[in-house]
Amino acid sequence: MIFTEKMRKVELLLLKSDMDRVLEYLGVKRCFQVTDTIEKEKGELFYKYQDLLNRLKSSLEILGLTGNVSSSHSKEIRSPRNEDLELAERILEKTSELLQREKTLLEQQLSLESTLQEVRVFQRMKFPLRELENVTYLVYRYGNLAPARISEVEKNLLGRAVVFVLDPGGKILIIATKKGRFALETELKKAEFRELPLPEIAMELTPKLVEELASNLQKVKEELQRIGEEKKKLKETYGKSLLFVYEIVEVGFRIEELKGHLEQTEHAFRLSGWIPESFLQKTLAELDTLTEGRIAIRVYEPEEVPSVREGKEKIPVRLKHSKFLQSFDGIVFAYGAPLYGTIDPTPLVAVFFTLLFAIMFGDLGQGFLIFLFGVLLQREHVPQLKNWKKYALAFKVVGAASMFTGLLYGSFFASDRILIPVERVLTKLVLGSPQDRFISLMPTEGIDRMLAFFGFTLGIGAVINSVGLIINIFNRIRQKDLHRGIFSKTGLLGALFFWYALALGVRLIVWKGRILSFDLPILFTLLLLIFWGEPLARWIEGKRPLFPEGFFPFIMEGIVEVLESVSYYISNSVSFLRVGAFALSHTVLSLIVFQIVDLLQSLPGSIFFQILIVLAGNALILVLEGLIVTIQVIRLHYYEFFSKFFTESGTPFKPFDLTQA
Repeated sequence: MIFTEKMRKVELLLLKSDMDRVLEYLGVKRCFQVTDTIEKEKGELFYKYQDLLNRLKSSLEILGLTGNVSSSHSKEIRSPRNEDLELAERILEKTSELLQREKTLLEQQLSLESTLQEVRVFQRMKFPLRELENVTYLVYRYGNLAPARISEVEKNLLGRAVVFVLDPGGKILIIATKKGRFALETELKKAEFRELPLPEIAMELTPKLVEELASNLQKVKEELQRIGEEKKKLKETYGKSLLFVYEIVEVGFRIEELKGHLEQTEHAFRLSGWIPESFLQKTLAELDTLTEGRIAIRVYEPEEVPSVREGKEKIPVRLKHSKFLQSFDGIVFAYGAPLYGTIDPTPLVAVFFTLLFAIMFGDLGQGFLIFLFGVLLQREHVPQLKNWKKYALAFKVVGAASMFTGLLYGSFFASDRILIPVERVLTKLVLGSPQDRFISLMPTEGIDRMLAFFGFTLGIGAVINSVGLIINIFNRIRQKDLHRGIFSKTGLLGALFFWYALALGVRLIVWKGRILSFDLPILFTLLLLIFWGEPLARWIEGKRPLFPEGFFPFIMEGIVEVLESVSYYISNSVSFLRVGAFALSHTVLSLIVFQIVDLLQSLPGSIFFQILIVLAGNALILVLEGLIVTIQVIRLHYYEFFSKFFTESGTPFKPFDLTQA
């Protein structure tokens, strides 16, 4: 479609008994964006499902099934029935018992490991710690000290205290005479020592105690292993059922969540929202059948909706695209959604993106790898990249285009020699005489060819700029915005100025012509009309005053607008020289790779290093330059193309959707 899809505002009034079925239907069809929601207290069922979801999620985590939730969608999308809730409770009963046992054992394991670690620390000491409390002429301190400061403390207390380092983490025991107590306290305070009580178990330390602790720890670990086996059996027995119940309960939860935001009476709900015109008749007919006629429906044109007329609500934007165009949606929506009723730029983005990338990244071999990557994405051969599947067709088309320009440049995996025999045959068939390649970018093979290529990229820029201007003019006139549609730098007058200046440049540079007597007056007149654009537009539209901000502010704004118009078109045009520059840099990088290969030819075992350089060079070009070129193509779209007509973003259509987790 050329334009964004037409939308209708729909208001439904239906019985509470039919509400779940209607929301299930709309959630599966994904054709209804709910509006006019309110904040109110949720129902009892909402909290019941919320609690059940949390418990089911814990069970999924116990059985290691959390990663399967997003990819396991059952074919049946509906609210939970009584038998589903009973099944959920049966599974939860088994898993919660296992969870409690595992939790208790893990706590025991942690406690035993901590105790055993402390005991083994004190086991290194060769005297009974209980006796320290009975010796009146000694004092001791036990606690933590930063490992880096231990040697400093040992040095400062040398001859006055004994320092026992109990573990590498900084746990120490210091024993001193009561006479040295003051020095000990002073030194420990300076070293930021953190005192701890001596563990009671360490006071009664015996070899038998250590053995008992180790034995108990081993028993706990063995019991945890048995629980692990039980979890595997539970997963095999109840895994699919648990995932199914989780999804069903989640559907019920989301339906109850939405119902909690809708206007309702004791017996009925009011549901309002936007629906694409292409879905309207079929959806309303099926809703009537679903409710057996127990539904009241009102349909509004967008301009009939008061909130739209008053500018309080934007009509949501839905773009109807093929799978190929959907792979380029991300570029458009990352910048912003088009306004409702305007031209959809996605088909043009698909063409321009492919063209610009292919020019800047022309290589038959590397393009084939990009194409192959698209095939792998489409067939989901790389599970880690399954979320990229929607971009598969973009990779395939861009890769194929890169292969085509690579054939024109005579480049195959960065080599400009391998394709020479093929190029000579093809150029003889097409051009009438054999040549090493169709297009040569290197200045060594003639500066004229390279300059012609840069001129070609400027021509592409002129086309893209012109298309952006035409879209803006059409959109603005359709929106009855005369100022920005006709009298602005991106309106009709700005476009005429750009096209005339462009034609003048071609006449002077390409055709070696001269400036004629009427050229400058025409350009000046167009700029003068742009200068007076706002008051002219207001005069035609019958708006008063002509200078709402005052005459002198208008003069200043007009001067800025004129200067900006001239600089805007110069910068927009020159910006496309980067297309040729990146195409040239791709060729130069490829040349450098094979020059290094030639330099290594005389070294012993050179074949290994040559292959390594070719592989590394191609990988670097493919990944690094491929990424840079992609960024540059997107930048050209955003700054040179979208900026002409994307001055205001719309609101993307976000339907109620129960098919996504």
